[in-house]
Amino acid sequence: MEREIAAIYCRLSQDDGDLGESGSIQTQKAILTRYCKENHITIGDCYWDDGWTGLNFNRPDFKRMMADIEAGKINIVIVNDLSRFGREYAEMGLIIEHYFEEKNIRFISLYDRVDTAKSKDNLSMAITNVMNSFYARQASAKTKAAHRSRAKDGMYLAGHALFGYVKDPNDRHKLIIDPPAADIVREVFQLFADGVGYVRMTKILRERKILNPMAYFNHNNPDYFKSDYWRKPFDWHATSVRSILMNQAYIGNCVFGRTKVKGFFDKTRIHAPKEEWIIVENTHEPIISQELWDTVQQLMKSRRRENCKGEVQMFAGLIKCSKCGSSLNVNFDKKKGKYTGFSCWVYKNYGKDRCTSHAIGWKTMNQLVLEDIRRNAKAAKLATQKYKDMLIAAKTEKKKQETEKCKRELKTVEKRITELDKILNKLYEDLALEKVTEERYQVMSKGYEEEQSGLKERRNHLTELITRAESAYENIDKFLPIIQKYTDITELNTHILNELIQKIVVYEKTDNPDGSKSQRVDIHYKFIGYVEMKEMFGLPMVMAMAKDVEIDDVLIAEAKGLAKELAG
Repeated sequence: MEREIAAIYCRLSQDDGDLGESGSIQTQKAILTRYCKENHITIGDCYWDDGWTGLNFNRPDFKRMMADIEAGKINIVIVNDLSRFGREYAEMGLIIEHYFEEKNIRFISLYDRVDTAKSKDNLSMAITNVMNSFYARQASAKTKAAHRSRAKDGMYLAGHALFGYVKDPNDRHKLIIDPPAADIVREVFQLFADGVGYVRMTKILRERKILNPMAYFNHNNPDYFKSDYWRKPFDWHATSVRSILMNQAYIGNCVFGRTKVKGFFDKTRIHAPKEEWIIVENTHEPIISQELWDTVQQLMKSRRRENCKGEVQMFAGLIKCSKCGSSLNVNFDKKKGKYTGFSCWVYKNYGKDRCTSHAIGWKTMNQLVLEDIRRNAKAAKLATQKYKDMLIAAKTEKKKQETEKCKRELKTVEKRITELDKILNKLYEDLALEKVTEERYQVMSKGYEEEQSGLKERRNHLTELITRAESAYENIDKFLPIIQKYTDITELNTHILNELIQKIVVYEKTDNPDGSKSQRVDIHYKFIGYVEMKEMFGLPMVMAMAKDVEIDDVLIAEAKGLAKELAG
């Protein structure tokens, strides 16, 4: 008779709940050792995995045990109960009922009274395995639900605080500002808002020998990281910068669920859709302002290419073609080291069949936008109420009819959605009573469901339009303090443009009766959008001349005198 040499296997993890001392690794080992002694079974080795879930069969000591089985070192596997061996019934069935049988391995589970040497067809083992697997799934679902519930309460759940914060010593689920790191976060946001690209910013941070987030954390928690990666303390990367710029925690929000595991068995982490995120606002003190955050997010949406000097041109992503809607390409003269103008990339790549050039000079664009900002800033500062009243009149009057039209359409759409609900219910009843055939039901219901789906999308769009139109007062109040800061600016920069402007629409040049050419440029501001000058002030629209020259002095003088008119 072959000598029996046993492997005693123990496992414990957080997903097992509180098993107490009776379920500890030491207790399991003691019980199994005593069993082997009482039954005169030689113990070949002890294997235990502490802190490993039963759903994962890639546990270190479990794999070592399987390797010893392959090597013929053991022929019995003994566990305290089936759940210690694992909690996934399909995998356990393959191992115990197929692999162990093939290798002539005897399997014993003390608590479940399973011994494959006595019975190969053990129904209770199969049932227990299924129950253990169900328990693991149920425990996982409960854990996730608990985490989401805590997240909705604004509790910070990550293992350690993100760069710029530390955990509150009195409440580990709350963040408080870490001043040295917070200063770096503010600088990263400000540099980006000022037009510094990722590559140039990482170079600046390296040259100034600023610790990267991982190195900074390990500097304060020297025993946390086991790898040596953190030992490159000043090695900043574009991904590190981008992760800071995208994190809503820096405006005081707690965000949970940005990633999730791929499946119950596949624990690979993937990005979760944004609609699944849990975002709770104002859970802790912000490091940066909402205005700076909005500016940076707008900049990140635009395509940003650095020139040979490592700079990103300040109009990046803002200037649009009036015909095709694409962004205008910027032209850079490498020899002179300066930008010369903008042109439509669709026209440049596909020709007249798709669009026209919509070209405009850099100097002209710069001067036009600078004067428009200063004009609005002076009006907003010197005659705030009058300027505000004119903005409201210009925006709300124009939108009033459109809003009423949207409301009427919304009422019609909601009525039709309700009707379709009744029709679909009646159709289902007719199918149940065999008044219509299954084939007829499928054709008719599909058409009604598609119509209803389209109407629901339209309802959402109309609701959004109405909400946006009715928030005109609130948006204007947000715009005023921002524009008032720029009364005396003498030059533009990336931060100013992205803080104030939503987009700049450039039209094609047109011929004037006197033989000259002019070009329309619409500047759309954040919160208030585009308001025509003639509507707002009774003045003609400012036109940028076709050639790269200064804007007509008469129009500029007229615009600059606007503040006096409003004040009077």
